[in-house]
Amino acid sequence: MTVKLPWIKWRDGRPRLTNGTRERALGFADADLRHAPYDSKGRPLGAWFTYEEAREASEQHHQKILAARAEGAKPKAAKPLRPPTLEDLMDDWMNSVEVQALSSSSISSYRKATRAVIYRPESRTEAKDRRTRERAAAVLGVAIPEREREPIASAPPSSIGAPELRDFFNYLKGARGHHMALAAISALSAAMTWGRESTKWRLARNPRMDMQFDRPDGRVVLITFEEFKALVAAADAIGRASIGDAIFLGLFTGQRQNDRLALKDEGLVDGRRQLKQSKTGMIVGLKEAPHLTARLAAAKVRVAALKMKLGLRDMPETIVVDETTGRQYNEHTYRHLFAEIRTLAIKGDEARGLQPCPSLAFINPNSGAPDFKHDQDLRDTCVILLDRAGNDLLSICDVTGHSYQSAQTIMKNYRARNAERADVAIDRLVAFMSKEGMTG
Repeated sequence: MTVKLPWIKWRDGRPRLTNGTRERALGFADADLRHAPYDSKGRPLGAWFTYEEAREASEQHHQKILAARAEGAKPKAAKPLRPPTLEDLMDDWMNSVEVQALSSSSISSYRKATRAVIYRPESRTEAKDRRTRERAAAVLGVAIPEREREPIASAPPSSIGAPELRDFFNYLKGARGHHMALAAISALSAAMTWGRESTKWRLARNPRMDMQFDRPDGRVVLITFEEFKALVAAADAIGRASIGDAIFLGLFTGQRQNDRLALKDEGLVDGRRQLKQSKTGMIVGLKEAPHLTARLAAAKVRVAALKMKLGLRDMPETIVVDETTGRQYNEHTYRHLFAEIRTLAIKGDEARGLQPCPSLAFINPNSGAPDFKHDQDLRDTCVILLDRAGNDLLSICDVTGHSYQSAQTIMKNYRARNAERADVAIDRLVAFMSKEGMTG
């Protein structure tokens, strides 16, 4: 059902007071219908008006307009409006029908990239301090401190050309990493293309067109069995066995991190674990390795004990459950915890019986910079191990859900550095040539 009120424009349930040219000439201004508190510029940041509140505001606004017309007030010079910024464009694009029609995973990816365009990067400590200040400001009813923005966010879209995009991309590569820099430019470009067809924005061009941005070399990293054991042991040692469960799932299923965190315990169907991939929506039924079966059985017992410990009525249906909240992990919490566990595994802890595993930190041969082995490397490791076990490309893709091209790229990159495989290949060649009668 479409909600309509005079002078009110609705955007996904968010009411905004809007005026025509005649009303603006009388001095009436557009405004979001939200409650206090306010930011440093006097803009409300609280809860959006309900339908009833918006209707009352609409009626009051209409009466004010009628009164102004009846008085025969002379048209007032309209207040100079703040020129629309790139942040405004990105916000309109993210809330557009076109973006909202995408899958939830695509929207989430675009939202992350949009934040990288608008906001300056923060450390984990800085982000925590900012959220604390925001909560305190909300309680006190004072202006909520705004997160520091990138200079490009306040620039009019029409002022951004190819040189500005190039400078921003080069800056983001150093500030946020190569992959996020590409994602941010992609989101910005999509917003500008959308703005060309928007009746509100009517942008003349998209400066991204005909520009080439270098892509990082493929990163294919193998997590060895010793490193795998060190990660799981570190997770278990600090009371985060759930992270160990997710690591097990990564090695033995090759699924993406978000899919593993959302994986529901629906039991086995014909001896296969049912997995739904968030990116493709495809259902994959996998036969479960005995090692994984034992780990998941232990996880089920731990979750049942956690329910009693926390006194919870209901527990999430996911296999991986946060021990501190009794809820499904969000990706940010999981990522930070994985980094802490990896640091512990690298250093070791004699008191906890953890031997150091320094190989989890290494020098990336592509960039020459210090690097670490990440959770997503479990997915590539599964592909590599399935290949080493003698499986063909189609079988590997059936297990992990990779496209044939991406799986082939992973195997190609790894095989080029696999001396043992090369030795076996030469031995086979020698044996074959000897069989054919070549001697000497």
